[in-house]
Amino acid sequence: MSVIEASFSGTVRTIGLLVLIWLVLRWVLRLQQARQRPPGTTTQRGPQRPKGEVRIENIANPKSAGDAAGGTIVDADFEEIT
Repeated sequence: MSVIEASFSGTVRTIGLLVLIWLVLRWVLRLQQARQRPPGTTTQRGPQRPKGEVRIENIANPKSAGDAAGGTIVDADFEEIT
């Protein structure tokens, strides 16, 4: 039985090979995801906003949203707990 000695250059070569394999796999997976994505999903409709910005938009015609009550809002009853 022979003892295999680990050398610094062999360790660096192994790490480099693993990093290269990881980069190639990541590249292949990104290509597959881009192929599976339907066309037109890469562009967003509407203006771009910074991440985390919130805005409230008014609906032009609330009856067209499928609201059966015609847009009236009814508050729910609640009980105060003391």
